[in-house]
Amino acid sequence: MPRGLLLLALLWLPGLAGAQGLGGFVSPGPLAHDHADLDRILKCTECHEPGAGVTATRCLACHDSVQDQITARTGLHANRDDNCQSCHADHRGRDFALIQFDQDAFNHQATGFALRGEHAPLDCEACHEEAPDAFIGLSSDCESCHEEPHGAGESTRPLLANCRACHDAEDWDALPLAASLFDHNKPADADYALHGEHVDVACEDCHKDARFAPTAAEACIDCHQDPHREQFADRTCESCHSVDQKQFRIPSFDHGIWPLEGAHGDVTCRTCHGRGEAARYRPLAHERCDACHEDVHEGQFAPRDCDACHSSEAGGFTEGVIDHDQTKFPLRGEHADVGCDDCHSEGPAATFAGLPMESCSTCHDDVHQERFAPEACEACHTDGRWAVDDFDHGRTDYTLDGAHVDASCEDCHRSGEERKLVGLAFGSCLDCHRDDDPHQGHLAPESCTDCHVTAAWAEVRFDHAVWPLEGKHDEPACSDCHTDSAYRGAETACESCHRDDTPKDHYDGDCGTCHAPAGWADATFGDLGHDATGFPLVGAHGSLVCADCHAGRAPKAAAGPECVGCHGADDPHRNLLGEGCTDCHRQDDWLRTSFRHAVTGYQLRGAHAVTSCQDCHARGFAGTADTCERCHAGQQPDDTLHNDPLTSDCRMCHREHDWGDASFSFGGAR
Repeated sequence: MPRGLLLLALLWLPGLAGAQGLGGFVSPGPLAHDHADLDRILKCTECHEPGAGVTATRCLACHDSVQDQITARTGLHANRDDNCQSCHADHRGRDFALIQFDQDAFNHQATGFALRGEHAPLDCEACHEEAPDAFIGLSSDCESCHEEPHGAGESTRPLLANCRACHDAEDWDALPLAASLFDHNKPADADYALHGEHVDVACEDCHKDARFAPTAAEACIDCHQDPHREQFADRTCESCHSVDQKQFRIPSFDHGIWPLEGAHGDVTCRTCHGRGEAARYRPLAHERCDACHEDVHEGQFAPRDCDACHSSEAGGFTEGVIDHDQTKFPLRGEHADVGCDDCHSEGPAATFAGLPMESCSTCHDDVHQERFAPEACEACHTDGRWAVDDFDHGRTDYTLDGAHVDASCEDCHRSGEERKLVGLAFGSCLDCHRDDDPHQGHLAPESCTDCHVTAAWAEVRFDHAVWPLEGKHDEPACSDCHTDSAYRGAETACESCHRDDTPKDHYDGDCGTCHAPAGWADATFGDLGHDATGFPLVGAHGSLVCADCHAGRAPKAAAGPECVGCHGADDPHRNLLGEGCTDCHRQDDWLRTSFRHAVTGYQLRGAHAVTSCQDCHARGFAGTADTCERCHAGQQPDDTLHNDPLTSDCRMCHREHDWGDASFSFGGAR
């Protein structure tokens, strides 16, 4: 260029710069709003490096938070290249957004912190509270988002400060902790070892709101309320209680101040001391019996204390310390077994002196209503024995023989107001045994002795020659066959007595064809064989013995022809496929079936074709899922590709014929 033109250009450029700005003359467009302060010709080198264009070095000089991520190798920018403008293009106008971010399509795994478990359903703003201006720079440490509730700041042990040692995003509830992680009995883990009843206490019972430090444990009352209201303030809880006892009960307490002897040894603490907040231990009166026990004699023996007559022995307070021979009425015979209350009464009404005792009628009612007066009771009843043992019944008009000798007086003469000693009717057996007559008056009164004897009523002398009793028929009682008390007209056909014993669905015919009186169970089918039951024995059934199907003493007809009747407990399908076993199985070879899997709508191909039924139907044959992940979820690799929700369908890449030969094809990319 001629020197004249160069000089003219130099004079012209400042004027142009003044008119529209030199920056506007060379810039491809206005900068975004965030970079507006750099939209001047003298600021170009803040982003553009001469000869190199926009470089990461110039960008990171301003964006130090991004530089920190790259340096620490954390966050989204840790894995990006140095070409910042490939994502953040500028010079496209003031309203152009430098950050093009689609929250719905963003894969958070690219930041190095995959959202799993409880984090997965959260909105972005739940963690990025200043979004969309602050999506970077957050820490992945738990405490950056969550408050620490356990008191880690007041503990020197590192476990409380390490959230991930116990918690994870899948399940925040960490209790109970594994012994390998935390052992309350190890000094390195805790200051208070758990023994006895404390072993079964839940963590939250002592550590409220999951607060583990600090926890006071020097004395029992740090955790437990003192139920004794400081009555034992001079002693520690451990002097009586032990954590090794159920509910901290006292295994043995030295009651030396007032030794517990006899019946007192079986009394519970609460009986004397009360229970709960009202319990009283010190002081407690115990000098006299009436300090605890009510004086039922209302002072009749004052000033003597109860122990002058009563003693405390194991099982109760005895009353037998009074020698009745020292009184005017020694106790003999049955009187010796009478309780004190029977004569002296009890409670406030009890009388121990001045009781009348001149005659038996003073205490006892004359049950004979003076029929034997004026004879004294002792004429028949002697020496305190009320029963009459030596009465000679031969002196009466009815001599006792046979079973009558062992009958008690009351059996015939009754007792109480119904007692009658004379004038009893005894002309026939029915005079006494009419209510016991099994024939209900159908037989003549004088005929009792035709079959029965007085030695034993059940001993019957009867000739059953009209229908001889053979085999099992000789064992039942008469009433088993003769339901009519007249014992006449009984049917002789088997079904007349055994109709209710006939098994269900039993084939028609005369019982005697197969059965005999000698043994009902010893039956034979004769020439008909098992075909007579309507269930021929073919296939595997032909080699069975009767007991294999007809168990125990059950009726033989109880075995039905349905497969489930015998094989219900062996059904591998657990009745999920119904009771039509013969639809697939045969009697001659049960294991060979005619079932084809194609009828289920799920054709078995590839590796599935050689898999055993139980591999897929371990929980039954009905309702089995047909998706890959329901059976193979545990075989899914834990990598980025398989954790991506866009690749959740296994069949996008894999095929049943060769699972390992996978071909990834998604969105046209391979």
